[in-house]
Amino acid sequence: MKITRKLLLIGFTALLGITAISVLAKDKETDEDSDAKVTGSIRVEGKHKRVELVALAKISFDDALKAAEAKVPGTVIKAELEAEHHTLMYSFEIVGADKTVTEVEIDVGNGQVLDVNKD
Repeated sequence: MKITRKLLLIGFTALLGITAISVLAKDKETDEDSDAKVTGSIRVEGKHKRVELVALAKISFDDALKAAEAKVPGTVIKAELEAEHHTLMYSFEIVGADKTVTEVEIDVGNGQVLDVNKD
C-alpha cells in the first residue's frame, strides 16, 4: 500500500511538472506573439549601443519626423530612436489639437508608419 501511494504521489508530481512546463511554454509563445505586433524593415536582436542603432537607420530623423507629423499633426513632445518588439524605429509622442498624446512609430528603414497609439 505504501509503494502504491508513493508511485501515485510521484506520478501526480510529474504530471504537475509537465503541466507547469506546458503553461510556461504557452506564456512564452504569447510573449513572442506580442513581439510580432509591430514588424519593421530593420530587425534587431539583443542589446545594442545607441550609436550602433543610429548606424542601422536608413532614413534621417528629420524625414521620420515629417512622416510622424503628417500622420498626426500637433506638437512633438518626445522623440527617440528605439528597438521595440525587435524592430528598429523612431518613436514620436505628439500632442494633438484635442490635447491627447499620440505615439507614432516610424520604420527607420523605409519611413513607413508602423503604429499609432493614443495614450
